[in-house]
Amino acid sequence: MGMDRRSFTGGIIGAAGIGAVAGLAGVVPANAAARKKKAPKAAPAATSTQLDVIILGAGISGLHAAHLLEEQGQKVRILEARDRVGGRIMTLLDQPGYPEMGFNSMAAAYGRGIDAANRAGVQLQEVGARWRMGPPPLLYIGNQPLTREQWARFPGNPFPEKYRNLMPGEVVGALVAQNNRLADWTDWNAPASAPLDISLHARLRELGLSDAAIHLCNDIAPYYGTNAYGLSALMMEYNDGFVKTMAAAGPESLAVKGGNLLLPMALAKQIKGDILLGTEVRGIVQNGSGVTVHCADGTTHTARKVICSLPFSALRHVAIEPGLSGLQAEAVAQLGYQSISMVFVTAETPFWEQDGLSPAMWTDGLLGNVMIQRFGDDPAQITGLLAQARGNLAQYWDAMAPETVKAMVVSRIEALRPAAKGKIRAHSFFSWAQERFNGGDVSFLAPGQVRLVNDMAKPAGAIHFCGEHTATNARGLEGAMESAERAALEVLDA
Repeated sequence: MGMDRRSFTGGIIGAAGIGAVAGLAGVVPANAAARKKKAPKAAPAATSTQLDVIILGAGISGLHAAHLLEEQGQKVRILEARDRVGGRIMTLLDQPGYPEMGFNSMAAAYGRGIDAANRAGVQLQEVGARWRMGPPPLLYIGNQPLTREQWARFPGNPFPEKYRNLMPGEVVGALVAQNNRLADWTDWNAPASAPLDISLHARLRELGLSDAAIHLCNDIAPYYGTNAYGLSALMMEYNDGFVKTMAAAGPESLAVKGGNLLLPMALAKQIKGDILLGTEVRGIVQNGSGVTVHCADGTTHTARKVICSLPFSALRHVAIEPGLSGLQAEAVAQLGYQSISMVFVTAETPFWEQDGLSPAMWTDGLLGNVMIQRFGDDPAQITGLLAQARGNLAQYWDAMAPETVKAMVVSRIEALRPAAKGKIRAHSFFSWAQERFNGGDVSFLAPGQVRLVNDMAKPAGAIHFCGEHTATNARGLEGAMESAERAALEVLDA
C-alpha cells in the first residue's frame, strides 16, 4: 500500500556521503539487552572547559557528530535524556522478528548509513524483497474487503477515472511524482521556490481530486502531518525528489540483522567520551568563556561548544540564554512532528491460510493499516503484524489506555477476519506523540514554513544544531547523518 520499511524514512547520498565522512576523518522500552549498551555514569556536579563539545542527544545524529569530532581530537560528552541510545531508532528486541517502531530500513544509496553500519560491525540484510512477497494487501472500506480490481469498479471510489485503479494509500505519492513542479528538487528551499509552498490540499485540488478523494487518500493515513490542509506540498515534492534519486540506486532496502537498534548501540560503544543516559537537559546558558548545560538532576556541564540534536518538539521546553530569535525561534516553537502509534500483533496460527486472504490490510476505520512483518531467519515466515495509526487516528488511539488500544486492534482484526478469532495477541503498544523526548516521529512543514528551513540550523553563538529536521538534502537516518557532518564542520571551523 505504498508503506514499506524504506518509506518510513527518506534520504539519499551514496558515495557523496562516504566522501564527506572521509573528508572529516583526514511503548515500550527495549529489553534489558538494549539498556546494557552504556549504563548511565555518575555525572560530575560540574565540569570545566576541558570539554570541547557537549552533544545533546544520543540519536544517530548526535552519535555521528561525536565520532567525527573525536576523530579530530575533540573531547566530547553526550547527554541523553532517555535510558537508551538511538533516538527514533526503536526496536522491540524482545518480540519475534524484532519489530521496528521507528526507523525501518535504508536504501542502497544511503552511503552514510551503510558506512556507519560497516564501521560499527553490524550486519545489514536486504529486506525489501520481503515486503513484495505474498498476495497484495486488501483494502477495507467499512467492513468490505476489496481487491485492486474490485476497488477500480467500486461505486464509492471517489478518484478520477485515470486513478481509479490506485489504492488510496498510493494516490498522493503517484500524483506528486507525476506532477512535481521542481525542475531540480534540491532547489526546494531556494527563495525562487517559495510560491510553490502551498498546502497539499490546494495542490491535490489543482490536480483534480475532490475533497472526499483527498480525505480518503491522505487524511485517513497521512504520510506527513494530520491532514492535507496542514502540510506543505513543496515539502512533499522535495521528498519525492530524493526518493526518486534513492530509487535509482536499486530496489534494495537494508536493515540491521537482529534489529536496527543494534546500530546506535554499537556506534555508542566506539565513542571515547562519556555518554550520560537519563540526563535531561533543562537549560543552555552561553557566556564569554563557553556554554553551560543545566540538567534536571542538578548537574551542570560546561564546554567550548554545544551541538544540539534534540528535535524542536523537545528543544522548545529547554531554556536558552541568550534566547533564539527570528525565524529560528519561530521554527523551534512551531515545527510539527508526525503522530504515529503502533500495536505489534502475533498470530498463534496463520489465520490467513484458512481464509485465503492477505494478512496485510489498509482500512478506513479504527484499525488503521496492518502491515506484514517478515524479519525472521526465514523470509517467507510471517513473524507478526504491525497495526499502525497516523495523524488523527493516532491521536485517537493515544487518548485511550494502551491496553484498551491493544484490545480494540485485536477486536477489529477479528471482526474483519473471522478466521483470526482467538488466534491473535497484541503484545506491544508504542506512540511517538506520547514519547516525552520526541513528541512525534519525523518532522514536517506546514504550508508557508519552508521559509524557515534555511535559518533552522544556523549556529546561535556557540550552539550548533543537527538532526534530520535540519537537513536539506535528505530525510531520516541519512539526513540525520548529513546534518551531523555540517554541525561538526561548523565546530571545527569556528
